[in-house]
Amino acid sequence: MKRFLKIRAKVKFFGEKGNEKGDLRLYNKMKIMNRHIFQKLLFLLLAIGCTNEFVSTRYNTLIVQGGEVSNFGSPSRNEFIETLPAGSQLTFYSQGGIYADELLLSYNGNTWEGESPLKWEDTQQAADGMSFCPPLYRNHSSFYQDGILCDQLYARTTTQYGENIHLSFQHLFARVIFDVSDKLNRQISQIEFTPSLSVVSVIPESGEVICQETANSLLLERNDQGEYAFLVPPANLSIDIRIHTTTGQCYDRKLETYSFSSGHEYTCPIKLADEEIGISTVEDFIAFTHLINGEAYGERSLEEFGEKTGENMTYYLLNDLTFTEEESAQVQMIGKYGTTTSSVKRLFDDVFDGKGHSLINLQFNAPVGGYYYAGLFSGISTTGAVKNLILGQAVYNKENDTKNAAFLAGINRGEINNCMLQNCTVEIIRDDSDFGNLANWNEGIIINCHVDNVRLKNEIPQGNALTRYNQGGKIINCAVTNCNFSKAKNRSGLICSITKNGEILNCYLKGNTSKNHAICLQTENTNIRCCYYPYGDTREPVGNNYVSAPSDSIMQYGSQQSITENNLYQILNQWVRDSGARLYPESSFLLWEKGETLPAILVSP
Repeated sequence: MKRFLKIRAKVKFFGEKGNEKGDLRLYNKMKIMNRHIFQKLLFLLLAIGCTNEFVSTRYNTLIVQGGEVSNFGSPSRNEFIETLPAGSQLTFYSQGGIYADELLLSYNGNTWEGESPLKWEDTQQAADGMSFCPPLYRNHSSFYQDGILCDQLYARTTTQYGENIHLSFQHLFARVIFDVSDKLNRQISQIEFTPSLSVVSVIPESGEVICQETANSLLLERNDQGEYAFLVPPANLSIDIRIHTTTGQCYDRKLETYSFSSGHEYTCPIKLADEEIGISTVEDFIAFTHLINGEAYGERSLEEFGEKTGENMTYYLLNDLTFTEEESAQVQMIGKYGTTTSSVKRLFDDVFDGKGHSLINLQFNAPVGGYYYAGLFSGISTTGAVKNLILGQAVYNKENDTKNAAFLAGINRGEINNCMLQNCTVEIIRDDSDFGNLANWNEGIIINCHVDNVRLKNEIPQGNALTRYNQGGKIINCAVTNCNFSKAKNRSGLICSITKNGEILNCYLKGNTSKNHAICLQTENTNIRCCYYPYGDTREPVGNNYVSAPSDSIMQYGSQQSITENNLYQILNQWVRDSGARLYPESSFLLWEKGETLPAILVSP
């Protein structure tokens, strides 16, 4: 049976185009990598560094120094991963105060030297220089070796009289990595790439790359890693892809025209159509947050990230994702729900399944004004759910913001299930904030959740781990451990501040409660059963006059108690198997096991 390929590119965000010759599809998702990526380059071997020392200018001569090479990524981030080895050579071009043309210089590990020293021709003008390593000449005949575009470094400088020239090198071309899934890679014998453009020359004065519309194919043998990398010109170009399989079949598809930028690296995951759909990269997640809010994002579509499950769409997170500050700024809050009658009332109505993966280092810096709820999700509706998701090392840093904020959800009317906050920090926040960490306001169910090692570095009235207000909501089978809310000015509760007409069942706490009560500050018409806090806490677990009628309502655990750190997980599991299964047959409970440093941790299925 013939099969065909289908590609989606994630940075250009072009859409799908069908191929009616078969039924195999290839997904291609591309993103700009703004983080450190260290790879061996195709031509230039970079070695260990040198020490750059300042050398003063004598008379009208000057010194050329510096051999730093930036990584593929965003040059504005000014990150250097290597220095050139001694013995490297470059050609230097300059106009203005210094004139040089194809001047060959060699690196001694500290400075660049030529046959004669550079001198100022006109001290009233700045010198605009371009350096190329390896050496680039005007009559450069070929930029390719065995069909592969070779790496070319350049350094652009503007120097005033009296200064020395300091070189910091960037990559002139772009780098693309096709990351083939294991399942597809096992079927490949060779993979062939043909960019629509090839490099014919570079203008030395400007570094402008001149291309032609014909290019040779690059045929790469299969490798076990499934990564196929090469350089392309910094231009608008497409790439034809031909996959040769072990059965002798060939599949053709084109990566549509995309604008590649000098010095940037692009990753293109490729997978078969029957492999998982969902959010694979940071760029995917950014696109998802725009699209779910009804905003266009290139030619991307929500169907790339999820599927219809009953009446709802379910969106999947397929990998752990780590965000830079710049990438965090591009993430939109999902939904927008306000408290006033005239405000927007847009909640998340679908299901977001993190599949046990983490969103790491999200920076919450953009303020949300007025009377809106704020978090990664502004609000979750009665039909919505967020599950199996970890927020790790998130930082909340908003001095001017709504009061009604949290890391995960501003308001929850649906379900938060098997979600975790771990090693998160509230840096700066308005001093009258009602910050709630996991959720600010809960009217739904928070189940199988864990908040661990959250730190409050800014004074606010109260500190709560799971939610600030539990208004008719359920908090079941959860844990709060090792949180530091010592900056809170007033008493509160670790689980919540106020609970009314709700339920808090089968939860445990560990760590210094500081000013907090273990469970909550105020309770009204709330059923609190089978909750456990450390022996030795002198403050009452509930702030107001809560009457603990059943003997198993709120209990301490410790070495001198019948419930200890060694058997607490068994006690929690007993409730799950007995009362939990009987009272909430529609809910899926996670079980507990003994942790290395904690008395109980939830075990994902």
